Amino acid sequence: MSLRKLRKLIKLLPHKDLRRGLRFGVAGEADINISNSPDSSSLLPISDLQTQHFPGTQRAASTTLQVKRLDSCIAGAELGKNSLLKIDVQGFELELLKGATELLPHIQAVYVECSFIELYQGQALASAVIDFLHEHGFTLAGFYNPQYDPSGAAIQADLAFNRG
Repeated sequence: MSLRKLRKLIKLLPHKDLRRGLRFGVAGEADINISNSPDSSSLLPISDLQTQHFPGTQRAASTTLQVKRLDSCIAGAELGKNSLLKIDVQGFELELLKGATELLPHIQAVYVECSFIELYQGQALASAVIDFLHEHGFTLAGFYNPQYDPSGAAIQADLAFNRG
């Protein structure tokens, strides 16, 4: 989902607060692998499966960034009662969620891009993200924008979760 589409969706919500940036399970410096396709850059190394399924996404460069835990950037009390956490961090979804454990009880819905195959080396797959969110009180509510390989096997999809 593009930032423009997300901003449109946010306008429909009663509490409209869009914060953007790198927020993960740990704080400090991290090297990011910059892809030839900017929306495929990741803190994890880009795998051969990524470049096979999405040509033009190979690593072009790297740089060092400051990263923070999401919990350190926003307090649950700052959120409205209908808060949505939208995650698309190229294989680092579970790490981001681990850095949001204090915030998650204040979130009502999570929308996260998940992979079913290892597009980034060492990434947690969809099943691990689903299990983590389930352990924190969320139920899988929807499956959107699936992408399949030529044989029909699922590669990735956006998953929607609701509290309870």
